[in-house]
Amino acid sequence: MDGVEGFQFFQIILENSSSRLRLPDKFTRVLLDGGKPQEVKLREADHGRRFWDAKVVLDADGHMYLGRGWEQFARAHDLRLGYFLVFSFDGDAVLTVKVFDVSMCRRHYQHDDDGSTSSGSSSDGDSGSEDGSSNGDGGGNSSSMAVMGIDDGPASLFTVMLRECNLGVRQKQYLNVPVEFQNAHGYAERSKVELRMRGKSWFVNLKHSPRSRGRPRASLRYGWHQFCVDNGLGVGDTCFFRALGEGSAGEVHLLKVEVRKRDGSFLV
Repeated sequence: MDGVEGFQFFQIILENSSSRLRLPDKFTRVLLDGGKPQEVKLREADHGRRFWDAKVVLDADGHMYLGRGWEQFARAHDLRLGYFLVFSFDGDAVLTVKVFDVSMCRRHYQHDDDGSTSSGSSSDGDSGSEDGSSNGDGGGNSSSMAVMGIDDGPASLFTVMLRECNLGVRQKQYLNVPVEFQNAHGYAERSKVELRMRGKSWFVNLKHSPRSRGRPRASLRYGWHQFCVDNGLGVGDTCFFRALGEGSAGEVHLLKVEVRKRDGSFLV
């Protein structure tokens, strides 16, 4: 399929992604230009021996999904809520998949001689279970991926799928910053960050909570509520945070934010 080889996109595993996975509309349009494929083959990156056949289906609105076969791939790779998948299409009906878990680290899988897949592991990192943190490395299409920097790693960016604890009662709202990120940017010594999104800025205080081991945990606290309200954020939305250095107020750390809504669209 000319013109589609090397096309890359990412998807985040959401609650409704287990039985089928919606493909980005931009990828769908490019794919349909070469004629609608009946199925594609999925393989985990770096392991070319094992393929999973997945049916390609279109709904009444013209949205394309990976259907039958996707669930088997997801189960074999233990894909869970908040996991971040990066797809690369080779132009010959093969989608290569890189899996990142909620520690923001690449997940690697062990393959038996017969090509079967056993449980994968990732580099040690903070699980993010308190705030839904996951491994954000990009945007919903190739242009967004270039903005967020897909290979920058946990020291430069992090991703959070918002939960009730992030959006509850105003005085109790918070968002934990992953340990790797806060350590890399000296958050133990900082008191405030500047969130920059859609040409505007919000200043948010950092709250430091003691931990049983290591440095105190930093979380976005006062000012975070206003950022969520002003941008209409809700449960299931995913925020991509990228470090840009010092903000407009001297020692305040500047973070660029992009938001992918629960329905898959991006705030612009």
